[in-house]
Amino acid sequence: VWLDVIVTSGGRAADGAVDPWSHFVNAFVLDREGRRIDRRNAQDIFIALYDHQIPPAAAGVVHYLLFVPPDVREPITVDVKLQYRKFDTTYMKFFAAGNFMANDLPVTTLATDRVTFGVAGSVDDPDAAPVNDDSQIAPWQRYNDYGIGLLREGSSGSNRGELRQAEEAFSEVERLGRPDGPLNLARVYLKEGRLDDAVAALQRASGFDPAAPAWSVTWFTGLVNKQNGYLDEAIANFKGLVEMDTAETRRRGFDFSRDYRLLNQLGQTIFERAKQERGPKAGTRRRRLLDDAVTLFADALRLDPENVTAHYNLALLYGQLSDEEKAARHRALHARYKPDDNARDRAVAAARIKYPAADHAADAVVIYDLARPGAYELPAYRRGGRQ
Repeated sequence: VWLDVIVTSGGRAADGAVDPWSHFVNAFVLDREGRRIDRRNAQDIFIALYDHQIPPAAAGVVHYLLFVPPDVREPITVDVKLQYRKFDTTYMKFFAAGNFMANDLPVTTLATDRVTFGVAGSVDDPDAAPVNDDSQIAPWQRYNDYGIGLLREGSSGSNRGELRQAEEAFSEVERLGRPDGPLNLARVYLKEGRLDDAVAALQRASGFDPAAPAWSVTWFTGLVNKQNGYLDEAIANFKGLVEMDTAETRRRGFDFSRDYRLLNQLGQTIFERAKQERGPKAGTRRRRLLDDAVTLFADALRLDPENVTAHYNLALLYGQLSDEEKAARHRALHARYKPDDNARDRAVAAARIKYPAADHAADAVVIYDLARPGAYELPAYRRGGRQ
């Protein structure tokens, strides 16, 4: 799945290969040696150099750079297509062996859009702006999707600038009267460590009519309380979510007691709370809290037996409970399932050298140059009605 953006150049080469510098809505997956998994060798999957897949109910943002020549006077039209083809050309060459001629598999267009931009100094009436078709998508949803894409991009590494833009987008959603605005603002503020702002945003999200989903507000409130050190309140939030059973959750088929990430958060918070119980008189309360945390992490392992977080915490908990046999078993399982960070770094470094286009696409903020030197070109291009 990739994006075709046509202004004056772009498209596919003669053998049907997509320009490797295109934006691909995929995961660029590697083996341990930093080679791309590009044939039927799923057993060798080790790490992704980047992951541009878009989860359900999420969105993505793609940035393009367009150089406008100084002699252009007519409006500029940009056509965008989201394209899908079952196999890429590398894979086609692999299984076709010496019989490969071209990747002529059908290409399905999943979505299209066209935007026309005015050009300063146009020969036309300077007051007449280009007219674009009205979007069928509500403005609040467009701002919200844009903000979600920025939030996902701004969550990577030191890329904080995208979070500021996401804040602006979600603020507009709130001004348009949707609870999604303040709810997603809370997510931005959590990423930035602005906990007081996150609390205020969650309160506004709950005050809308209709209010933001109770499960989302409860989850983010729990995270804020945990970061603020209000552990009892956070425990109550997470427990309320585990036990949540309403007409709406039943209608949607939600059962948060089967979310191992939630169970891990609750287990960690109870574990932290247990550490605050000190002294001989607090022994019973501390033991009860430790036992509760053990139960939650064991529940997480029933859902995901290779859960690294659960094994790590159980090793610590059983150490606190003086059960060295179980502590050693979970230490061993944690060591077995824990990612090898050094091996991952080597694979990623090798891939960045081997695949320059993928190296570029793996940056925190990627800007695709539509006039990149060496980019594929259409046989002819149209500018102002001239070929």
